[in-house]
Amino acid sequence: MRNTIEESRGKTWKPHEYGLLTNGHVSSEYFTQHPCKQTEFDKLYQYSKPQKLALRKRIAKSGRCQPGKTIVSLFPILDWLPKYEWKENTINDIVSGFTVAIMHIPQGMAYALLGGVPAIVGLYMAFFPVLLYVLMGTSRHVSMGTFAVVCMMASKSVLTYSDTQSTTHQMMNGTGFNTTGPTVVLANNHSTGYTPVQVATAVCFVVGLWQVLLGICRLGVLSVLLSDTLVSGFTTGAAIHVLTSQVKNLLGVKVPRHNGPLKIIYTYIDIIQNIGQVNPIAIGISAVSIIFLSLYNEVIKPRINKKLPVPLPIELIAVIAGTLVSMYCNLNVDYKVTIVGEVPTGLPEPNLPPLSLLPNLLVDGLVIAIVAFSVNMSMASIFARKLNYGIDANQELLASGASNILGSFFSCLPFAASLSRSLIQQAVGGKTQLASVVSCLLLLLVLLLIGPFFEPLPNCVLASIVVVALKGMFMQMKDLPVIWRQSPFDGMIWLTTFLAVVLLDIDYGLGLGVALSLLCVLIMGQRPQVCRLGQVPNTQIYLDINRYQAASEIPGIRIVQVAGGLHFANKEHVRRKVYRLIGEMPENDTKDMIVKDPAKTYEQTDVLEKTDGDSTTLMLETTQVRCIILDMMSVCFVDPSAIKILVTMYKDLKGRGLTFCLADCSATVHERMMHCNFFDDFPDSQVFPSVHDAVLYAQQSTKS
Repeated sequence: MRNTIEESRGKTWKPHEYGLLTNGHVSSEYFTQHPCKQTEFDKLYQYSKPQKLALRKRIAKSGRCQPGKTIVSLFPILDWLPKYEWKENTINDIVSGFTVAIMHIPQGMAYALLGGVPAIVGLYMAFFPVLLYVLMGTSRHVSMGTFAVVCMMASKSVLTYSDTQSTTHQMMNGTGFNTTGPTVVLANNHSTGYTPVQVATAVCFVVGLWQVLLGICRLGVLSVLLSDTLVSGFTTGAAIHVLTSQVKNLLGVKVPRHNGPLKIIYTYIDIIQNIGQVNPIAIGISAVSIIFLSLYNEVIKPRINKKLPVPLPIELIAVIAGTLVSMYCNLNVDYKVTIVGEVPTGLPEPNLPPLSLLPNLLVDGLVIAIVAFSVNMSMASIFARKLNYGIDANQELLASGASNILGSFFSCLPFAASLSRSLIQQAVGGKTQLASVVSCLLLLLVLLLIGPFFEPLPNCVLASIVVVALKGMFMQMKDLPVIWRQSPFDGMIWLTTFLAVVLLDIDYGLGLGVALSLLCVLIMGQRPQVCRLGQVPNTQIYLDINRYQAASEIPGIRIVQVAGGLHFANKEHVRRKVYRLIGEMPENDTKDMIVKDPAKTYEQTDVLEKTDGDSTTLMLETTQVRCIILDMMSVCFVDPSAIKILVTMYKDLKGRGLTFCLADCSATVHERMMHCNFFDDFPDSQVFPSVHDAVLYAQQSTKS
């Protein structure tokens, strides 16, 4: 009905065009002069409430499955691989996989250090969990592996529960890691008996469990809790943490690592106190690396990238150059420059994560699981919309969770999608996740043969790669003024999340940002828009009279539109607004109304002050309005409390001699009213399918 009315705007109303006929014998002139009530409308159009299965049957239906379809849904590769176009796409996927593998090497090593684990772990993360994701993931273009923010979040647990003073903490599967790597001293100097790698695998295991559990419970919708504004503020704050963690490597100074609120401030205090111990050689290497990478990214890359078949692997070039300089200049021994240290060859043997740590990691693991999943879905959604294919949020949870559980047995941190690698994987022509298979095969070659080549690599080179990569996150600060102009609520969410992440901690900031977002949604939901409508002459179009000068009110009729949900939290607000707009005062609200809105004037209404002895009362004198129509077209939801307030308003206005009508209720709202026995107290003859029907009824009632 509503769509038909919208299409007929500007025309003379002809109800016979809407099918308002009984056996084809009712003339249009009758409906031009007589309203169609909601009950007549439902009868004419054969309304019937949709039948819902009983809960028991719904559970039984959801439990039935066909083994073949279930296996394909769990492993989407079985669906798309048989349809793979080998001639057209093979070369593209090989080139894409080779390019991404080259990016994995420097990024994996650098981001692994962010997580407080040896650099080789970053290459493990780009191999073991990625292979399983290829089988189970629904996105064709995301590049899974190390991600700076997720690694940084995992480092909190690694530093809290690992014992870096243990004589065995550098041992993994019988292969020793050289202690020439960065010596991490916990500020609280505690001893736990767990190595950083053991804690990292426990974190990865817990994150995987949470993601699998959320996927089984079909809670992929949780990703909506992280709005674009919140993610922008969160990642910008996390970039401050990442930068702070790399300052000591850039300067070549050793400082304690702190946990908890204000750790960034404490870290910079320690750096300033130890500024005399900086390594000039490390500073020089960091400066050269940052200038080299920045110059390429900002000046050279925009000019030559379009001319190259594949992007130039500038980060890998920096890593190789740094390794060769360190090797031939003996930087570690002669100049005390901290290097990566021993990089084992071969693959790690599978080991069960320390299960005794799991209870301590449940909260941190849940936060990391949600953040990693949100990052994955953001990237997957971008490519799915761009290239016109579908993704399944719940299957993505299962794929990520299962991959993290697998990775936890092979010395991995939690993994996630990378923005830069994913964009490159798609930009150079990648078509499917076979590009990730090619990448894994090349990384396998690195793990088996080439790994020891990177042992002399200075940590300051990896830190420089991380710092340059943070530019995009820091540039998000420019979004704040724009966001604030567009919506003060969103601006407050961005700023609060950013400050909480920086001053408190990453997980605290995320939790506070989500809580503030939900609070803002609640506040906005408590204030639905309420306005007066007027009719455009000679049409059935009704518009807000405060916005459209062509619309004017119909004498004796006050039309009020409510836009938003009606529920227990905003029912009183809506009631007060409606009463003010119709020129009537609800009980006990006379003083409140006049004081709160002293400058407001109402058409057809006069506020009179009468003195009776020592008492003064304010009252409204309404001489013209006889019928109030509540336009419910934009009301999407009502609860029992809101339905009761509508009944209360009806009875109150009826007692004042006024007619109260409802118009254009949606089917769901109307069904909710019937379910709550609304029509036991409210006459269904005063409910209409359109505002115009209600106006005709009001005009007839006024005449009679």
